[in-house]
Amino acid sequence: MTSSHRSDSAPVNRQSAEVAVGLLVPPVLLGILVTRALADGLTQLGLVSEQLFSGDRLPNLKMPPIAPDIATSAPEG
Repeated sequence: MTSSHRSDSAPVNRQSAEVAVGLLVPPVLLGILVTRALADGLTQLGLVSEQLFSGDRLPNLKMPPIAPDIATSAPEG
């Protein structure tokens, strides 16, 4: 009797596993596609920002002269 119960439950378990896999596959595939699209979009954004902030478009900044450090100057005396 136990063996017949096991044989009856095996197809049910297999069918429930197949249903579970069937329900989980579309969200996983959608997640992969969204991740790929997001990665491509961020790559394009990085390229655009690199062109925007390249040295050709930014003005040269005039830096004030650096004062000598007091600690490294020769002591008077």
